[in-house]
Amino acid sequence: MAMQVERRTGFLQAIRRNFSRYWQCRAGLDELGAIDAGELNRIAQDSGLSMADLIAVAQRGADSTALLDRRLLDLGIERNRIDAAVLRDLQRCCSACDSKAQCEHELEDQPKNAAWPKYCPNQDTLAVLTATKCH
Repeated sequence: MAMQVERRTGFLQAIRRNFSRYWQCRAGLDELGAIDAGELNRIAQDSGLSMADLIAVAQRGADSTALLDRRLLDLGIERNRIDAAVLRDLQRCCSACDSKAQCEHELEDQPKNAAWPKYCPNQDTLAVLTATKCH
């Protein structure tokens, strides 16, 4: 009985997170829609992103790179020691990743048979950062 309650609680928490992400995403897209196209292009350039990447990041919501921060911490990589362009690319790839649920699960539970880094679009870059001692 307790296991059913735990599963139900986990399921409800996942729904709440997804619902919250949806509204954050809508807010991000609404903000982008209110900006002049020229200004939006300048924001994309200043961020080192293409216009399509900027829109994709906005669609994913404000916390779309939160898992990257957790992964960096887990690997012992100091964010402030990463080149700004490399960090933006890590963030862009992470925000577009479709494996967020699996990544979050593995970061929280740290199972022995974790599939990470196989599904991670930042696998190669994080391996280099780990090897070059960005910690």
